[in-house]
Amino acid sequence: MQTLSKNKRRAKRVCIILVATVLSYVIFSMAGSAIVFRFIFARTNTVNAFELTYSDIDAEKYPRSEISFFSGDNRLCGFVYRPPGESAGLVLVANGINSCADRHLPEILRFVDSGFSVFTFDNTGVGRSEGGGTVGIPQARIDTVAAIEYIRSEKDLAALPLFLYGHSLGGYAVTTALLDEDDIRAVVCVSGFDSPNENMRSSAKRYVGILADAQYPFMCLQNYFLFGDKSDVSAVSAINSTDTPVMIVGSNGDERIPYEISILNKADEITNPNAVVVEIDDQYRSAHSSAWLSREAARYLAETENPDDKARANVLDEEFMNSVISFYKNAVRKTR
Repeated sequence: MQTLSKNKRRAKRVCIILVATVLSYVIFSMAGSAIVFRFIFARTNTVNAFELTYSDIDAEKYPRSEISFFSGDNRLCGFVYRPPGESAGLVLVANGINSCADRHLPEILRFVDSGFSVFTFDNTGVGRSEGGGTVGIPQARIDTVAAIEYIRSEKDLAALPLFLYGHSLGGYAVTTALLDEDDIRAVVCVSGFDSPNENMRSSAKRYVGILADAQYPFMCLQNYFLFGDKSDVSAVSAINSTDTPVMIVGSNGDERIPYEISILNKADEITNPNAVVVEIDDQYRSAHSSAWLSREAARYLAETENPDDKARANVLDEEFMNSVISFYKNAVRKTR
């Protein structure tokens, strides 16, 4: 009986130790995930040396007006560009992670030259916008929807056919915004990914290898705590929820969004009858941020250690830009 009692006490101690160990692991893992989120999604004002900014262009030729709108409790800063004559529509440009409103200035100017108005903005925690950080991937969808709601509230903007153009994080935002907003005429998604959770795990693996797999459930949980049912919405499911024309642009050589987590990889799951897929297989233009660039510009960025020649780095690929503009204009014709 005494031996049995000792065994029970020993078993109880073992159980207590195991429970304490598991609880400690969970607590530290959750705390670690919260710290990782604060680090990855910290506030940013970064502009690369090769990026065009508004101070580099002819402001008289391309005037813009500054506006602001709220996304949750944060006031975001945005800009509206207008063509000299009647506008063919309004293109909302959604940027990649940590990118400011000028990041896609070459495309913005091309849209304006083609008769479109353009609306772009700094996301939460970026550039001129408020916010202590960028919070997480789904915040980009929330910010994009807030921008669309602002557009709907402005009579002159609301009257224009609305098109969306997004890159990377912005690509995810403009596709998932289809779940929130009606009457979007067409969407172009460049270098987009399908799932926020998959994207976070892929990014973490670049830094900590297989340890990312152990931390993955806690990153997902942290994401859910922040965003609830919006935490891991599939971009492909959003595309399939509508018949809005969607152009998916991607490549198998994307170093930031590996093929296995890209929308391109799930192209055969897309059932939207008006979706088209454009795969870029050029050695240089297949990089994460080169789809819209000429081969020469993309090669310069790829092969130069510290690229800072803005004129050389921002030459657009005319075939690509023409295809995007034609895609938008054809979408308008189909709805008339």
